[in-house]
Amino acid sequence: MLGIPTHLAPRVNAWSTVRAFHAAAIGSVVAAAVTLLLYRLAEPDVRVAGAVLALLPMLAMIGVHVQFATWRSAVAFLLTGGVCTWWFTTIVQREVPAGWVTSYLLSLAVIPLVLVGGAGAVASRVVVWSIGGFLVGRLATGIAVLQSGGPPRPLVLAWITLGFVVALVLFTSRNTARSERVQPELLRSAREEHVSAYRAGVEAEAAAILHDTVLNHLGAIALAPDGPMDPQLARTVEADVAMLTGKQWLAPAERSDEPDPAAAGTAFTAMVDEYRAQGLTVTVTGDPGALVRLDPSATTALLRAVGQCLANVRKHAGTDAAEVSVFDDGASCTVMVVDDGRGFDEQETGNDRMGLRGSVRERIGRVGGDVQVWSSPGSGTSVMMTVPYTREDTARADGAGTGGMRSGGLRTSGAASYAVTGESDRGTTR
Repeated sequence: MLGIPTHLAPRVNAWSTVRAFHAAAIGSVVAAAVTLLLYRLAEPDVRVAGAVLALLPMLAMIGVHVQFATWRSAVAFLLTGGVCTWWFTTIVQREVPAGWVTSYLLSLAVIPLVLVGGAGAVASRVVVWSIGGFLVGRLATGIAVLQSGGPPRPLVLAWITLGFVVALVLFTSRNTARSERVQPELLRSAREEHVSAYRAGVEAEAAAILHDTVLNHLGAIALAPDGPMDPQLARTVEADVAMLTGKQWLAPAERSDEPDPAAAGTAFTAMVDEYRAQGLTVTVTGDPGALVRLDPSATTALLRAVGQCLANVRKHAGTDAAEVSVFDDGASCTVMVVDDGRGFDEQETGNDRMGLRGSVRERIGRVGGDVQVWSSPGSGTSVMMTVPYTREDTARADGAGTGGMRSGGLRTSGAASYAVTGESDRGTTR
């Protein structure tokens, strides 16, 4: 009840209660038929076939009412059920002499009328229809008993059922009213939690982008030789300053039913070419075309993480070569960045070092991916980033095809964007 919108909760509660009553009504009819058959086995001379046949139209009308659930089907069920109950009672009064067995059987025939529930989607209507069904059943059994000249039957089980129905409806109505009071608070708490989670994600991405741009630029400037700044580095700094002072990075990546393979390929090639321009020898292997199957936001996160791995190679690995491998296993896209540099022990990395933690692990984690790192001092470093495909990713890629993304045919200038959303996001993948 607490997870249902406030304006729908009462109707859903009443509807579910009525459906449970319908199932119990079917069970009552079946129990009456089984009891008659068992009695027939104990008393072979008793003829109960007519009583069992009297239950069949009632069972059929329960199915009709469950199917249509209108006041007309409810009235038809009560009329048919009343006639069937009279028929059933007449035969049972004549063939079953045991008083307590007769009372039990008659109660089982009346209970479905109590549990009909009408077409009620409101608790009060359920009660009214249940009382009406009980009166119809009591009238039908009373007429049959008078016609047969037998003693009156108390129908204790039917009375108990009616009391249970009324008590249950009143109890659930009270809980519904209570949930209506609590629901706004729950919705407000859920909204605040959602906003907090979204804000935390934005702040984490902002910190990662700041690290990828400003800190990497400072490191590049520190490693650059004396003299004027390299024109390529200067253009990169200017583009990133424009990006940081704008709000494009806050915009969510737009989903497209027809992905543009060239967008992901251009972004990947631009990222690789930039690090090549900075003096890093980057070898690309595998199938970069797998990137097109990812959601644009996942592609952007993956490219930024790969860029940060290449930046770490350039700044910390003590080598000028790295390999980037892209794999597609059908369920996920995996990118590995491998170098044969000095390596490191991740456990000894300080908490203030955000490169691997914030710009790689947390960034990939925000798009549902996973990162594994293999490294030790003197043995190089391998970083494997895996992002699973969603159903939408697979359907989108199947509709558009994945051709045209091989790295050899998509070389573009270093001014291309790293983001695949069509916005200028130059340099934010480092």
